[in-house]
Amino acid sequence: MRVTVVGAGIVGLATADALVRRGHRVTVLEAHRPMGARSAGASRIFRLAHGDPELVAAATEARRLWDDWSERAGRPLLGEEGAVVSGPRVDEWAAAMIAAGAAHEVGHPPSGTLGRTDGPVLHDPAGGALDLAGAGRMLQEALREHLRPGRVVDLDEFDADAIVLTAGAGTAELAAQRGIAVPDELCHHVRFAFRLREQPTAVPPAHLDGTPGPALASTYQHRTPEGHWAIGGHLPDELTTTADHSLDDVRRRSLDAIVAHVRERIGELDPEPVGEVTCTPTAGEGDGVRTARVGNVHALWGGNLAKFAPLLGERLAEAVVHDHVAHAIGPPDDPADHGR
Repeated sequence: MRVTVVGAGIVGLATADALVRRGHRVTVLEAHRPMGARSAGASRIFRLAHGDPELVAAATEARRLWDDWSERAGRPLLGEEGAVVSGPRVDEWAAAMIAAGAAHEVGHPPSGTLGRTDGPVLHDPAGGALDLAGAGRMLQEALREHLRPGRVVDLDEFDADAIVLTAGAGTAELAAQRGIAVPDELCHHVRFAFRLREQPTAVPPAHLDGTPGPALASTYQHRTPEGHWAIGGHLPDELTTTADHSLDDVRRRSLDAIVAHVRERIGELDPEPVGEVTCTPTAGEGDGVRTARVGNVHALWGGNLAKFAPLLGERLAEAVVHDHVAHAIGPPDDPADHGR
């Protein structure tokens, strides 16, 4: 089978890899550079903790596949430091963990948690930071004969048995050519990295804090492979949409809000940023995966997809090979509730 994968982010690469391992002829087209748009940045948070049991179950399956990727890479791609969830969603997410049979604890923050927390937290021992850049390098090496530069404008130009759209911000326009409605309102998002004043003896757990503040709806934080601490904060959607706000404007608002958050709640960090990552996600996307198929075109979109990447690659590959719609995961919900 000849398959064209449009988009070389982590999900597109995972899909192409799964198809190549099944013996199919695959071409991956990328308009800019692999791992350069929504998959940019060295790391992401992995977690079993979600507000829906189906998402918890999918993350559990994905974690096993991340272990397989680690074995292929010859080094861990997923940290063992765990993850902590705090704020008003703790009870709901704990209930979803119970329904899915996932190990967790609710109570005091585990030793080494950075910053101040209010109230009990949910501790997800299977969580941690993903080495996303490392995973991307492994997949690109495996797919080096299949990667091609190229911007796709018209799906009719391809003589392929199947076309897979994993093009991030470009998916909506391409999917519309087959009548597939994909959300297309985009927003800017900026994540900053900070130095720890003292390096801890153990890696602190990743932390998703849903406690709303004066400027941020929620925050998420985790270590980076460089040993820094990455913090992202969700501004209200109306302050981030690309149609109404420039990246410079969103960057300034995000920087002011996140630095203020560090000064107030995370004394272990030097509040002067040492790095940043920008991306342009779809506005209003929370956790969850959506899929569609029309003819030979398969499309996938959603929010916070990196943690599911190896699972999504396997499911998309199976959908292509067996000519069915890949399984969607979880309900769409409020992006302010979730870390990337």
